[in-house]
Amino acid sequence: MKIIVYILAILISVASINADALTKTSSKKKSKVKSKKITQVDPAYVIEIGYPTITMAINSVKERKDSILKANSKPFGWQERTGPWYVVKEGKYIEWAFTEGGHYAHPSVVKRIIDVGSTDHVTVDMAFRCQAADRADCDKLLSEFKEVNRLIYKVYQKKFITSPDGVAVWNGVDSLE
Repeated sequence: MKIIVYILAILISVASINADALTKTSSKKKSKVKSKKITQVDPAYVIEIGYPTITMAINSVKERKDSILKANSKPFGWQERTGPWYVVKEGKYIEWAFTEGGHYAHPSVVKRIIDVGSTDHVTVDMAFRCQAADRADCDKLLSEFKEVNRLIYKVYQKKFITSPDGVAVWNGVDSLE
């Protein structure tokens, strides 16, 4: 009987030693795992509509104190394309463009960040929502905005090209306003 008690005591101690060894090994492995570096995205350049409906978006944007509403206007860079629009400037870089009744893709909203920053960057980014009855109208409007965004980028990028002595070599349009 004593032998059985001794054997049980030995088995229990061996089992606890193994359990400690396993715990130490797993904790060592955990400490060796490198954590991934998380890069924060500048929230100023994350663009989304942020409202569940276009009606809620226009009502909220109109009520903001830091926004300027221009009825019967056209979005920045818009060259001889269809309208009519409500355009709202929010702060320095953000533009909201809402279609008015009578527009072929009404109701629609486009929110853009247009940052013609320093001599080395131009940022044009966009969020788009269209609830027009015909999906082809939404696709057409999105295509028009993509074309306008490319035009803005090209005009301002070319404006920043300089010769080796720092003189601007672009002779084109200085502004799309």
